[in-house]
Amino acid sequence: MPLCMPSVAVAYKGEVVVGVIHDPHRQETFSAVKSRGAYMNGERIRVGEQSTIGDAIVGMGSPPAEESMEMSLAALPVLMPRVRTIRMIGSAALMLAWVANGRLTAYWEYDLSSWDVAAGRILIE
Repeated sequence: MPLCMPSVAVAYKGEVVVGVIHDPHRQETFSAVKSRGAYMNGERIRVGEQSTIGDAIVGMGSPPAEESMEMSLAALPVLMPRVRTIRMIGSAALMLAWVANGRLTAYWEYDLSSWDVAAGRILIE
């Protein structure tokens, strides 16, 4: 399954103001400008409306570092009995875009860097 995609964020005076994630495999472009909403291929998107954790579809990742794997494995028995399901796809950018458009309820991954999440964060905000 191809999971490479560009994720670009623009920061101005230390604050992310624009984010774009493009999924060329599905022909989907997610974009947001601070305080102007998020869009997929030009159409407004919103996060999901799940009201209980039992309805949540959670995306999760695990960087290859040993400490990161340990934290990810420790999270599974805490999350799995409480949420509807957990998905591990392999792209933090894609999963954050999916949170922004309601395909996922939440995303959790230990030890990410700012460049991994900057564009996705503004999509969700």
